[in-house]
Amino acid sequence: MAMSMKDREEKERRRPSNVLILFHVVFLIASLLIVGKIVYLQFFWEPDPKYVNLFQPKKDRNEIEPQRGSIMDHNGKLLAISTPMYNIYMDCYVMKEVHDNDKEKGAEKEAEWVAKAKALAKELPGVLKEEGRNEAYYSDLILTGRRNKKRYVPIVKNIDHGTVLELKTLPLFKERSYRSGMIVEKVETRQYPYDGLARRVIGYVKHNSDTNTRHIGIEGKYDHLLHGKMGMEWLKTTDGAGMIKDVDSSFVNAEDGVDIRTTLDIDIQDIADRALRKNMAVEEDVVGGCVVILDVETGAVRAMVNLQKDKKGEMREVFNMAAGLPAEPGSVFKAVTLATLLEDGEVELEDHVKTCHGLMEDMPKIRQDHYITKYERETGKKSISVVDGFKISSNYVFRRLVKDSYGEDPDKFISRLHVYNFGEAYDFDLTEAGSARPRIPSPKDKGWTMSDLVAAAIGYSVRVTPLQVATFYNAIANNGKMMKPYVVESLEKNGRVTKQFKPSILNGSICSKATADTLTRALTMVTLEGTASRLKNARCTVAGKTGTSRMYLSREERNGSRDPYADIDGRKKHQATFVGFFPAEQPKYTAIVVVYTGLIKHDVYGGKIPALTFKDIVDGIWAYDSSWGNEYKAKGSVPEMRAAHISTAKTADAPVPDLKGLGLKDALFAVENNGYRCSYTGTGHVVRQSPAAGSALKKGEMIKIELR
Repeated sequence: MAMSMKDREEKERRRPSNVLILFHVVFLIASLLIVGKIVYLQFFWEPDPKYVNLFQPKKDRNEIEPQRGSIMDHNGKLLAISTPMYNIYMDCYVMKEVHDNDKEKGAEKEAEWVAKAKALAKELPGVLKEEGRNEAYYSDLILTGRRNKKRYVPIVKNIDHGTVLELKTLPLFKERSYRSGMIVEKVETRQYPYDGLARRVIGYVKHNSDTNTRHIGIEGKYDHLLHGKMGMEWLKTTDGAGMIKDVDSSFVNAEDGVDIRTTLDIDIQDIADRALRKNMAVEEDVVGGCVVILDVETGAVRAMVNLQKDKKGEMREVFNMAAGLPAEPGSVFKAVTLATLLEDGEVELEDHVKTCHGLMEDMPKIRQDHYITKYERETGKKSISVVDGFKISSNYVFRRLVKDSYGEDPDKFISRLHVYNFGEAYDFDLTEAGSARPRIPSPKDKGWTMSDLVAAAIGYSVRVTPLQVATFYNAIANNGKMMKPYVVESLEKNGRVTKQFKPSILNGSICSKATADTLTRALTMVTLEGTASRLKNARCTVAGKTGTSRMYLSREERNGSRDPYADIDGRKKHQATFVGFFPAEQPKYTAIVVVYTGLIKHDVYGGKIPALTFKDIVDGIWAYDSSWGNEYKAKGSVPEMRAAHISTAKTADAPVPDLKGLGLKDALFAVENNGYRCSYTGTGHVVRQSPAAGSALKKGEMIKIELR
């Protein structure tokens, strides 16, 4: 049936509405698909990484290195510091392609560039001053690099910022960066302003990120504090293939390391280092040596030197012998024995011991003491006082005293050694100290005999470090109070102290003040009249003791010998020591000097190289430490202890002696020996006196002297 006109009209009228509805339906479906796709992409879809990397900037994690903390001496002088240094490279191919493509003026411009490069090569030796690198060297380096299209040719490494600035004034380098070819690479390096001084105490690292090396000294012990905390940031690649910080990513700032102030006085360290080098150089058989200097009142380490000779005879700090090498100390241990005898009331200095030709009749295997036989020959006496036995360092006297006093109760003597803290390693500030294993024998040990007891009396069968021996003597100088040695004074951040390390006491009283005074008197007599008489002319009175001991050899060193102290050819290693404190009357410093020999057939004694080194140290510190010197000299009178050993029996009419040119000690001796009193000012040697030489004074009147 044909559609009526009316139906057709109605259909035509509805057609736009249908189109609109269809459009809406299509739009709705499309919208739903789009929303669905968005939801899918947002929550479910994971892109293929290989396509993502094509369109997204590359990101790299970058660790931010903190600034390593500095190490300073007691007075704030820098001993170790991290500073920026610079490596200089050169893009030798710079502008070459531009010149090659310039057909009109390229050859001319290239010739100009080569001329500038040659001018640069001419200037570089004068600025860099590198041995063996002259104008021809740099010219060949640059021009060869240009021919070979080298864009990263090393010119010089590890120069300071000032040198970089100077380089930028030279031909070619002074031009714009894209024309000069100069490439500057900044690197953080560890600098040691005093070079090898105190190297085993300070330690050593190349840079803060140096983690592959076993750190030593303070650098090692406190690495976790010096290093600081690493930071982190993210970098992304730019369109130009450069890297920039990604501000949309998280980052952590680096935290710089703390600064460490030590107890060292680098000037005293230098005095000790020079003294040891000087005296080791004159004795070919000495292969190593160490020095420790302590502040008496606090136990602070003011200097610690450790030197070993290499095959060429050059001296280097290789190992911390002072803190890390325990050995049998020899006769310096007799002061420990004497302190024990005095404290227990077993002897007094004036007591006498029968000499018996230096033989232990009840212990026939012990060798004769030839110091005693010499004493018998020279004096005709058959007994010797305790103090005289100490002065000549008689093994027989101290073996005899200890056996007679402690033979029935050896643990009483041995227990004293533990009171003196010889039985254990110190919790010290340096890595090497932790490896040192001291040894004190015990009556409970398997195989203990009376020989172990009498050996301990003279410094054998015990193993202690030089630092431990110095600490004992320091306690005697400090009236019996034993201070713990320490080398780190404080931790600092941005110039402010964050942690202070105060002096600490190991033992408040290892002996009475009376015992300490008596032992000091005996030690002073050793330097004035005994085995350390080389020290009697030191700038102030020293109380101390010499010691020489044989060193225990390894099986390889013995080479088949059954003697633990000698090889098959009879050669031995020796440890020679002098330890003491000064001024004896009012101690300020305690010091120990130890030298070690290779395998030799003769002896090296503590009264020679160590004593001479000690004297140089005393004289050097006397001149350097003006505050101490002035404090000591301000008294203006002869110290009581020194005066006790000087006779004043001269007649009243003795003329005033000529004192000009004399040191203080010699001048005091001359004045007092003539029955006069003395007052003085200044340091050095006498330049003026009043009254004049040859004048007559009454007994007890005053002579004034001025020293410079």
